[in-house]
Amino acid sequence: MGRPTNPVNASARPRLRALAAYLRQLKDEAHATYATLSERTGPTNAPGYRGASTLSQAARGTHLPPLATVLAYARAAGDPGSWAVQKRVATAQRLWKAAAIEKAGPHLAGRGVRTRQVRTPASLGQALTRLSLRAGRPSYSAIEQATGADGHRVPRSTAHLILNGKVLPSREQLSALLKVFDVTVADAAEWHAVRDRIEHRQRPPEPPRREGGYVCADADPAVQEYLERRERDEEIKRRTGQISPDETYEDYEERMRERAHQQVADDWLYEDYDEPEEEARRTAEQAALRAQLKALVERVTPMGRVASRA
Repeated sequence: MGRPTNPVNASARPRLRALAAYLRQLKDEAHATYATLSERTGPTNAPGYRGASTLSQAARGTHLPPLATVLAYARAAGDPGSWAVQKRVATAQRLWKAAAIEKAGPHLAGRGVRTRQVRTPASLGQALTRLSLRAGRPSYSAIEQATGADGHRVPRSTAHLILNGKVLPSREQLSALLKVFDVTVADAAEWHAVRDRIEHRQRPPEPPRREGGYVCADADPAVQEYLERRERDEEIKRRTGQISPDETYEDYEERMRERAHQQVADDWLYEDYDEPEEEARRTAEQAALRAQLKALVERVTPMGRVASRA
């Protein structure tokens, strides 16, 4: 008989405690030790093998274990029948995802980026990273395995470049990533439209045709130069920390306009406010000016001529 299991860490997050409690429940229902569960995960040199200490740490509730470990734990605990395994795996995966989203909560604070504000591969990578956080932040290896099982494998190096905004994903790569991130079909169509718009902007502009009608403003070189200068300015401000990760360039401009308006209002307020000493000085200057004018008027004769000086 094995040693008694320590209670779940009381300081752990609620959803992480729920995951650990479920894993312990599976072990108790199977009436097995961690050594037995480890043997059920497969041979020692197999990719899916998990040691007894690894399975024990997964059920402690001190930290979020990898999803592969949780799934291996669920498969090894209990009846090996297909329906029972699927039920345990689905429940464990649901609890793990909730715990992963709970862990990523601080990174999801703030307003999400609207799809119409995504105009560059860098901003698309930031949006996809936010989607991955909501999906439990799967590792690059997990992304590669999940996309490979779905039919279109996205290598971990490629996924790293896409999520960091270095390259624009193809339509097949974007479809595979969105499926891994649990994005619905309707939302996936919207993200595909965003990706096509970015690809269209990256194409060299065609020379404008002046035969008749109106010319599209986006094809004008001056407009293209303005957009490129705007993108460079946004990249610089993001690197220097002037724009927060959850803030768009439009939000930054609006914040700057509000600050400028507030500064103008403050300057106007302080300009109209006179200190008592300043007000007294101005009153004395006005009184001296009135005295000079009065003396000048008294020197003028009734006929309009200046009196002769003494």
